[in-house]
This record gives sequence, C-alpha cells and structure tokens, in this order.
Amino acid sequence: MQARDIMTRPVITFRATTSTREAAAVLTSKQITAAPVVDETDEIIGIVSEGDLIADRFEHDPRSRARRDIAPEHEPPATVGEVMTDTVIALSATADAADLAETMLRHDVRSIPIVEGSTVLGIVSRRDLLRTLVRDDDIIRAEVAHRLEAYTGGQAQWDVQVDEGRVTIHGPVEDEAAQILLILARTVPGVAHADLHTHLPAGQR
Repeated sequence: MQARDIMTRPVITFRATTSTREAAAVLTSKQITAAPVVDETDEIIGIVSEGDLIADRFEHDPRSRARRDIAPEHEPPATVGEVMTDTVIALSATADAADLAETMLRHDVRSIPIVEGSTVLGIVSRRDLLRTLVRDDDIIRAEVAHRLEAYTGGQAQWDVQVDEGRVTIHGPVEDEAAQILLILARTVPGVAHADLHTHLPAGQR
C-alpha cells in the first residue's frame, strides 16, 4: 500500500499571504490538521498546522493574572507566511504506509504532503492511516480478489480469506507467480499481512 492509494486529493492549500484567521476557519470546517503552503507557481514552500495557527494567538485574560495592567507584548501574526513551517517533510507517491507512519512518528507530524518534485499531489494524515486499519474485511477481500483476477485476465481463481486485515490466499500457483500475487495483495489499503498457500482449504479440494 503506497501513499498514492490513500492520500487525500485534491489538496487544500494556502498562500503565504492568506490570513491566519481564514486558514484557521478552513482547517476547522474541513476537519484537517494541516495544509501545504504554495507559491504563485503552485510549488510547495511550507506547511501550516493547527499548532502553528494557535501559537502566540491568545492574550492572557487579565482575570487570571496577578497584575491586570499588563499590556500585550506584540500584535499576533496575521498571515500564514508568518507562522508556517518552511522546512517541509514530504514524501513521494510511491512511499509505502510503513514509511509514512515511521516518518510521522519520528518527526512528530500529523500530516505529510505527497509531492512530485515541488508540486503537491496529495496529503496523507494520521487519520488516513488509521482509516485503513479499520476497513471492512469483506471490502478488502473483494479488492484483493479483483486484483488477482485482473492479473490473470480472469483465467485463474483463488480462494481469498481475510481476518482483521490479514489476507490468506489459497490455490494452485507456480512458484514464480507466488511473489507477484503477494505483492498485489499488499497493495490493497487495509491489508496488514498476506500469506499464500498453494492448496485449497479443506472441503474445497
């Protein structure tokens, strides 16, 4: 399963000149945690997150302070360009789910833009990864079976079983094709593991 299989597209993006208020409204209404920032040629120049937008945005309520005559230290940032992170962690469309998860955890980010060069193709969030973990087994089984049938042009059939994302394929297959079948199964979103058995289950022989 690669980024291209689960990424969200088209991608909501902002310009550096977009107001922080507008960006906050969009993230809230769309229920997303971050969005890429692009320049006039639509090349990525940063990313802005919920955390970026709330930093330095709130003044202390005088009722919660010992002194109530403290003046604000500075004006809050007004544009996305002032708060965005300009060092962007991005991956290609061929990055697999393991790469995405490891990168998110290592760098403590919630979303990763998917790019080709500097052009944004999509974005993958932690929620996108979690969504694959709860895909219905029947849906996964149907997609795996469809890909296997497409590989052989419908000339061969296998019994596909799925239990909590773990795929088991039963059926006669030549050794050189076994790895291809497993690779095809593992491209389906929601597949946690795939095994191949070159015999049919009891009762189907």
